[in-house]
Amino acid sequence: MSGELVVAVISAAVALASVAISVWSARGTIRLQDELEQRRQQASKEELVEQVMSRYREPLLRAAFDLQSRIYNIVRQKFLLRYLRQGDPPGQAYACRNTMFVVAEYLGWVEILRRGVQFLDLGDVRRNQQLVERLEAIGTTLSTDRDYQGAVPRMFRGEQRAVGELMIDPAQAGEGAAVRQCIGYAAFAARLDAEPDFARWFAPLERDIRELAAGDAPDHRRLVALQHALLDLINFLDDPPARFPAEQLTRL
Repeated sequence: MSGELVVAVISAAVALASVAISVWSARGTIRLQDELEQRRQQASKEELVEQVMSRYREPLLRAAFDLQSRIYNIVRQKFLLRYLRQGDPPGQAYACRNTMFVVAEYLGWVEILRRGVQFLDLGDVRRNQQLVERLEAIGTTLSTDRDYQGAVPRMFRGEQRAVGELMIDPAQAGEGAAVRQCIGYAAFAARLDAEPDFARWFAPLERDIRELAAGDAPDHRRLVALQHALLDLINFLDDPPARFPAEQLTRL
């Protein structure tokens, strides 16, 4: 083989290798760019989750805490027996209505949170999945009869959503969803008295609360499971724990 041919072959081989390296490098660059873009999108999604969570963390935490605390007092301190069954008329009215309110307020903040994230592309953001799992556990405990047949209070999923919707304070003119709030206890009590269409959604819950107060040996299975699920949500949202004394988060 002549020297010129050898040089030509080597040159061709070098050129092919150069092309191959260029193609490989370009593909590697594309892959790297895709990975970086995916990471940026993931970071953006996580930031969106954190923005939503920072907006609703405190009120949802407080509502979950108040509900689990009332459940604890019903089961361990006989709250309904002492105040609804044996109390004076004002105490009876408060025990029933305020217990209805703490259930409804929690559902209201869950509905506000749901509306806050419904248009966000949260994808497979792990923190979002963990939050949804905890909210779903609470909703399922409140609705299912699989493990708590006959135990009250029970609310179907649609009832939970309806109550949550009714608890949202309508935004004022010019205000956006970011400032949505739940109605307070005074407004809740006033609407129960003045608005039959509002009150009828709460009638089954009131019936269940009065049933718990009337029984000599009430079935607390659902309440105990509900309190545990609420504490799981509180521990998730308040991490590291800083907002509530540990002795006020005792599991039943």
